[in-house]
Amino acid sequence: VARKRVVWLFVLLLTNSVTATIISSQEGLLQRVVALAAFIPLLTGTGGNVGAQSSTVVIRGLNTDELKDLGVAQVVFREARAGALLGTILGVVATLWAYLLVQDGNLLTPFSMDSFFIALSVGASLIAIAILASVAGSALPFLFRSLGFDPALMSAPFITTAVDVLGVLIYFNIARVILKL
Repeated sequence: VARKRVVWLFVLLLTNSVTATIISSQEGLLQRVVALAAFIPLLTGTGGNVGAQSSTVVIRGLNTDELKDLGVAQVVFREARAGALLGTILGVVATLWAYLLVQDGNLLTPFSMDSFFIALSVGASLIAIAILASVAGSALPFLFRSLGFDPALMSAPFITTAVDVLGVLIYFNIARVILKL
């Protein structure tokens, strides 16, 4: 059992090292705005959860023939819409939460545009990551099934890895634009 899994997990380990490389390459940005680092787990974790939910819905639908009358594009688009809605809801909450954290939880502290822009970077990134995760979560089970792999075994690890790598890229790029760095 372990022999079958170790190869894929090794591939995913190597792929996840890309995330570490991306974070390391952003050292200059992180030194200028240290607070950005605190939100990486929140963003990648939430993205992974959104992707896992989409994947679960699609895999269940494939196994129950619930999706037999729908094309891949219809399913992916439906999940992308759900990801956009979930991302917006979670993004608003994350923006407020991030602002409070950057302000050290003190509501009496005067309003800070710097703190607001950091928080906005978190919220906007979460929206984009949720959409990406829902698309990946809904598309990968179809891909793995067409390649002859069991989507239930393959999808979650690949979604998590893809969302981690791409989510960090999205976050740093959005932060650079919003913070004008």
